[in-house]
Amino acid sequence: MKKIIYLIFIIFTASVAHTQDKRIDSFKLLIQKEKKDTAKIRKLVLLGEVYRNMNNDSALVFFQDAIRLSEKIGFKQGEIQARSSIAYFLLSVKSDYAAALDLYFRNLKMEELTGDTVYIFRDIQDVVSIYEDIEDFEKALEYLNKFKNLISSGIIKSSGKLAKYSVTVDDRFGVIYQRLNKLDSAKYYKARVFNDGIAKNNWVRIAIGSIGLGRIYRKLNKPDSAFYYYQTGMSVTKSKPTGDIYIELLIGLGNLHWESNQTDSAFYYAHKAFQFSQQGKNPGNMISAAELLAEIYYAKNQPDSAYQYLKQSILLKDSLFSSEKIAKVQNLSLKESLQKQQQEQTKKEAVQQYKSSIKIYSLAAGLTGLLILILILYRNNRQRQAANKKIEKAYTDLKATQAQLIQSEKMASLGELTAGIAHEIQNPLNFVNNFSEVNKELLTELNEAIKKGNYNDVTLIAQDVIINQEKINHHGKRADAIVKGMLQHSRSTSAVKELTDINALCDEYLRLPYHGLRAKDKSFNATLKTDFDFTLSAGEAGIGKININPQDIGRVILNLINNAFYAVAEKKKQQTEGYEPIVTVTTSKNPPSGGRGAEIVISVSDNGNGIPPKVLDKIFQPFFTTKPTGQGTGLGLSLAYDIVNAHGGELKVKTKENEGSEFIVSLPI
Repeated sequence: MKKIIYLIFIIFTASVAHTQDKRIDSFKLLIQKEKKDTAKIRKLVLLGEVYRNMNNDSALVFFQDAIRLSEKIGFKQGEIQARSSIAYFLLSVKSDYAAALDLYFRNLKMEELTGDTVYIFRDIQDVVSIYEDIEDFEKALEYLNKFKNLISSGIIKSSGKLAKYSVTVDDRFGVIYQRLNKLDSAKYYKARVFNDGIAKNNWVRIAIGSIGLGRIYRKLNKPDSAFYYYQTGMSVTKSKPTGDIYIELLIGLGNLHWESNQTDSAFYYAHKAFQFSQQGKNPGNMISAAELLAEIYYAKNQPDSAYQYLKQSILLKDSLFSSEKIAKVQNLSLKESLQKQQQEQTKKEAVQQYKSSIKIYSLAAGLTGLLILILILYRNNRQRQAANKKIEKAYTDLKATQAQLIQSEKMASLGELTAGIAHEIQNPLNFVNNFSEVNKELLTELNEAIKKGNYNDVTLIAQDVIINQEKINHHGKRADAIVKGMLQHSRSTSAVKELTDINALCDEYLRLPYHGLRAKDKSFNATLKTDFDFTLSAGEAGIGKININPQDIGRVILNLINNAFYAVAEKKKQQTEGYEPIVTVTTSKNPPSGGRGAEIVISVSDNGNGIPPKVLDKIFQPFFTTKPTGQGTGLGLSLAYDIVNAHGGELKVKTKENEGSEFIVSLPI
């Protein structure tokens, strides 16, 4: 079935392309046969518009031919029509606002002189749209008021056109005032558009009004009203060739659901909007949908997907900028070709009248070309600076997101320790409580012995009380040490290093996460093995304590041990019989070699599944993780790698698939 559908699609596409080619060939044949210049000009413009709809640069060739022929015979209306078509091509296909504005301004001057009403309204609308896009709302309002005055001047005789243009003016006023955050004015104009659509049963006006009112009520923090208008717009656009109107409604609903904490619905509408924008090749809507999807994926703790959509939005913006640069060059070529005829004619007249001034004109032309080149370079530089600012902002946002994720990773490691600390601190507290109860009973017996005058028993009981009190003191200090260790881990990391017993640090960070994991999952069990080099301990002969940041190195050890526990637990789930999970921590000392000084080596190994070779070179990259979604941020090993490097050491891995892994930390003494 899929093959049949695919075949039908190919046949349909080929037929459409063939039909388009036949239409173009027919136009070309008609142009060749056309004897009247005015009719030929109109057909040249029509042919150019066919190519424009195909996003084909050949459109410019036919539009320019139409202008040259119009100028030759003095056909002002044809010249206006062709120039307006070129401007719209540069605006819609090339996104070259500056060049399009220049052509529209030339047209408006000519239209005012000739009284042409066919194109003046369309040209002013496009000028208003350009100023809206570049956020020059003062200019947009200036030309929109000019549009409004033309409507009220009585120049339009058709009541249908008058009504259409009036609605257009209301819609643009609503858009501009909304973007200026003048919401009362925006609501007034958008409501006029919506009500006109209802009164005349015009689904396009209802939909456009619904989009505007939905956005306004979103800004007013009235989600119920916003939902009503967006849903109204969706209902009237159902099963209609809506294009961008439908996509804007999807994006509006996506944002509204997102602001109402309805993540799944927000994702549905944003994803649908992004897909339709891709099909319609609308970069503006694609950017809006991609930015919303990036926010949603980040909130769902899927930073990789968030990064991809954010990256797509940045690339789309960059592509628009690149298109503008290309359009500037093409527009310059167009201007030069249009001006060349005038310059050649001027030169011919100048040669006839002032032969002695040829050199002066040549010098003036050279200076003009240089000035144009300087202006182009200056304009391109300004655009590049604007693009760089956008990229820098996006980079700053990404850095902020990364900092938040790093803090989340640190807090997660603290959470892993909490359950283990609770288990560890319970033992000394039990001893304190038990010996306190025993001392209470002994003191009661001591009081009775004193009353009886049995001083031998008094002496023995007093000695027992002293011994018990020493035990209470010992276990109290033990609990105090555990609490201090917890506080050291939870406090903010600093660059201050301390003399630290590396064996004691490894032992502490092996036991605490194990008990924490056991507290969360009673079924988890693993054999813990240690092989510490006692010459590294503070109480033995040797180097004793080393100068490190204990909180940072503790986080490294904690992360490696947690990963080892996860690896053996996953393998245990796959092999329930005959498999014994084992996690081993060793310390040793390496003598100086190969230009490197003496080093302390900490090794954390497991007998889990190992690391597949295809991902081995990615494990230290930020945000890379093999754990399921929601169980890992992909920052643990990346942070560990950075911490070890900051200490002047190395973090390496040895692994064999299905047999296990060993992470080796080397720190200079």
